[in-house]
Amino acid sequence: MRRWIAAMIVLCAAAIPAHAADWTYNMAFTQWAGSNDADRHYTNTPEECEARAEAIAAAGYTAVILSGYHFRLNWLERDEDVREIVRMIVEACHRHDLKVIEHVDLTVVYYDAYPLAWEHPDWFQLHAADMMTRHRIFCLNNPEFQRFYLDYVELWQRETGVDAWQIDEVSWLGRGFCGCRWCRAKWQAEKSRDYPAVEAPGFFEVALADPAYREWMQWRGKCINDFYDVVRAGLVAISPDVQIFDYTTSPQSSPYAWTRGAPYEVQVQSVDTIGTELNPVPFQSYPYIAGLLAQRRALGEVAGRPNWAKFDITVPSAYFCWAFGRTVGHSIWWSLRADNEDPRPQDLLEWPWQMDDQSARLDADIGVLLSGSTRDLQYDFDYFDTEFQGWMQALLLRPYATRAIIESELTGPGALDRYRLIVLPNATAISPEQKAALMAWVRAGGRLLLTYEAGTLNHDGSPSEDPLIAEAGVTLLDEPIDPATLPEEWPEAPIRNVRVNEGTRITARVPETNEGTVLLTARSVGEGEVWYFAARAGKLALEPSQLPGHYARGGGYKPALAPEVAGSLQSIASGALGGSAHFQVGTVATAGASPRTSELSLPGLLAWVYRAEHDGRPARAIHLLNCTGRDLKAGDIIAFDRDNPPPTPPLPELTMRLPGGVSEAVLATPEREGSQPLAAATEGGMTMLTIPAESFSTYGVIWAYE
Repeated sequence: MRRWIAAMIVLCAAAIPAHAADWTYNMAFTQWAGSNDADRHYTNTPEECEARAEAIAAAGYTAVILSGYHFRLNWLERDEDVREIVRMIVEACHRHDLKVIEHVDLTVVYYDAYPLAWEHPDWFQLHAADMMTRHRIFCLNNPEFQRFYLDYVELWQRETGVDAWQIDEVSWLGRGFCGCRWCRAKWQAEKSRDYPAVEAPGFFEVALADPAYREWMQWRGKCINDFYDVVRAGLVAISPDVQIFDYTTSPQSSPYAWTRGAPYEVQVQSVDTIGTELNPVPFQSYPYIAGLLAQRRALGEVAGRPNWAKFDITVPSAYFCWAFGRTVGHSIWWSLRADNEDPRPQDLLEWPWQMDDQSARLDADIGVLLSGSTRDLQYDFDYFDTEFQGWMQALLLRPYATRAIIESELTGPGALDRYRLIVLPNATAISPEQKAALMAWVRAGGRLLLTYEAGTLNHDGSPSEDPLIAEAGVTLLDEPIDPATLPEEWPEAPIRNVRVNEGTRITARVPETNEGTVLLTARSVGEGEVWYFAARAGKLALEPSQLPGHYARGGGYKPALAPEVAGSLQSIASGALGGSAHFQVGTVATAGASPRTSELSLPGLLAWVYRAEHDGRPARAIHLLNCTGRDLKAGDIIAFDRDNPPPTPPLPELTMRLPGGVSEAVLATPEREGSQPLAAATEGGMTMLTIPAESFSTYGVIWAYE
């Protein structure tokens, strides 16, 4: 493996919809008080509400989220009292220009909700395979339950005047639900044919490989949106500006996204903000969370929705959590007291050098295709999900300027022009229209990198008669590679046996094998190139999510299967780019060396670059987050650290390459007042910036004005 890695290193970065309110960008929202299982009586007088709202507003927050009595069906007998408390909270908050988000779960049944359930047993979701099992969640397609739900939220909206709703568990219990008569009637009305044979033996075993199953899953996702639309219509009729929030923790690239609801690119059509409910400590999990939120940020740009994330914020980690959110273009859900002094929230939330998330757009050299069509073909996570996530992590942590490409973008006019390299990490399902768009971009000078079996199937999963992979100048052979000829580690990362066609150059072979084992090829097409990488190696480079010990038994750190493979994928991307990335951050190798010739990567420095404006001036906003202090080994316990902030070792002098000219560049950090001018040198259409050593400890943002 290491000799293969060495070989690779030798080889070689929307329009806002009418219902998206400005206040949901650059949000600073915090708990009013209490957790999901708290009561609602902690501020039950106008005086207490006023004092709490005044303190929250003074701390720089712009909104509050109300938790407590979360599983609302358990507390219906207290509802009138709780509504009155919320009405007082809303009135106090509005006097201080605070928005109020109501956090509620009105579908899940247990404990004191069972009497209601026994009155309405047909509201339960019904397992579609056995047509007997009813369990835990009411069916979203049941019109009686819809009416109950609407009556509840409409009454609350009229009597409390909340500004937004975080509505949880608008979902299916699992991939086997629902087969009730209301679901069947809705399908029949919309499809004009009988419900799928979900109770037939083998239906769920074949699963996503069956087009009928995929159609059923997609229809269930549509039902999620239909329910949101019904709720929205009822609420908007009362308060036209009311907002619908939604969050999940499942990556968009995960095939699991269909099991309980719909992938986010489906759900985003019917909600106003998209969030991520995270448990991991972001410092310990920064590679995984950066990759996850890269998916969210790209979707937010495409759909015109704000992004936010929830972290486990403690006093020592508050600054790092906020800085992480700023780096990845997300607002964060704070969980600290408003009068916290270290840090003071207002010092961060009102920091004048912040980026405007509404107008900022990721500025990317490299796009990695998030192919929903490929994801939806199999439940095997290694087929696409880990391949995509492994490539995203490897490229984000170089750092390159990398962005997930949402599949719907592929055929948009000019949508690909921003990229120099597009990677299809085993994205097998490509439509003729998508292929045409990609190849037109290549012929105009773009560079395309296909891995493993990318582009071999049509959009619906059937074999393509005109596969995109043929444009790479290779033909996949049915004969497998003899495992005995491969290094011991390679069974973990399959390699396709290929025939290289005339006109295609072989760039690398697998070491320690016979001369027939091709690994990397390239072929010129028009002004551009199509590269092919024969291995499915993304999962080797993927570092999984890290959970604190009190959330997951064991809590031990799990590194990537082969962390060194990340460098190999970076080298492949560098070769396919045809030289250095336009955007790159590095360190000076030796004292006095030229920044242009001595750039070395700095592991642990997370850098994201956006096109943005500051004080009315167009610029690039480059966010730098210091994660270099993380030092974990396999099995180390991930702690929920309440006592110590993330370690931030001193940073060396840094260099940064940017495309184009820069009239002025400054670095600002919340760690000191004002800003620091940076030395800039422009040559050959590129600008080199020098960032002095120890310019910041944890977080800094560079504004490079055009």
